Amino acid sequence: MKKLISLVAAVIIAAAAFAQTTYTAKKEFSLAFTGSDGTNGTAVVWNPDNQVYYAAIAGNAEYPLETFGSGGNMKYANRTEIDVRGLWYNTKNKKLEGNGAGEVGYFSYDMNASGEPRDPKVLVSGQNQPDFQSVGAFDGKKIYFFFDGKINSYSTKGKAGKSLALKNSPASVDVLNTTTVVFTGRKGEEFGLLDYDAKRVYLFNKKGVYAATVNLPSGSVTHNMFRFAFANGKIWLYDVDSRSWTGYSF
Repeated sequence: MKKLISLVAAVIIAAAAFAQTTYTAKKEFSLAFTGSDGTNGTAVVWNPDNQVYYAAIAGNAEYPLETFGSGGNMKYANRTEIDVRGLWYNTKNKKLEGNGAGEVGYFSYDMNASGEPRDPKVLVSGQNQPDFQSVGAFDGKKIYFFFDGKINSYSTKGKAGKSLALKNSPASVDVLNTTTVVFTGRKGEEFGLLDYDAKRVYLFNKKGVYAATVNLPSGSVTHNMFRFAFANGKIWLYDVDSRSWTGYSF
C-alpha cells in the first residue's frame, strides 16, 4: 500500500512539474509606418527612458526606422542607415543597438535628448550570429538567436556561447518562425518563439524548457520569417498589407 501511495504521489508531482500555463492575448494598439519601402518588419523596441517605441524594416539601409509615442502616435520618421535585423534598447548606455544582416555585425545609434536615433556605428563587425538573416534578442548581457531548432547565445563582443535545445516544445521546428526569438524578461518564461501555423507563441525558460503558451487572436497576422517582436510587455506582429505592427498583451 505504501508503495502504491508513493507511486501515485510521484505521478502527481511529475504531472505538476510538466503542467504549463496558457495565456490569451488581447489586441491593443498599432504602430503604422509612414515610410513605404520594404516588407519585412523586423523589430519593435521600447525605450523606457524616453517612453517611445522604435520600429524597423529589414532588408536595406534605406528602409524605415520610425519612432512612436507610448500610444502609437508617430514622432520621428527616419531610415535605418544600416541593414538591420535585430534591435534592442541598452538601458546601461542608453542607446539603441542591434545586429545587422550577415557581415554587418553589431551596431549602435547615437540618441538625441528626445530619444531619436541617429548615425549608426558598427561596434563589432563580422557575422557574429548563426545565419545571415538572424534577428537578435538582448537580455542585458548576451545576445540570443534562434537557428536550427536551438536558441544560441553570443557575447556582446561577438563570441559564440552556449546553445539551448528546446525541451518539451509543443510544436515541431517546422512551424516556428525561422529568424526570430524574443526575450520577454518574464521570470521562468524568458524566451518566446512564434508558431505561425497555429497562431501561438511558446514561452521557454532560461534552460530552454517549455513553460507556457500564448494563444493569439484568430485574426492576427503571423509569418514564417521576421514580423514578430516583443517590447514593453507585449507581443508584436507585423502586417505587410497595412504596414503596421500590432501589439498584444497577455
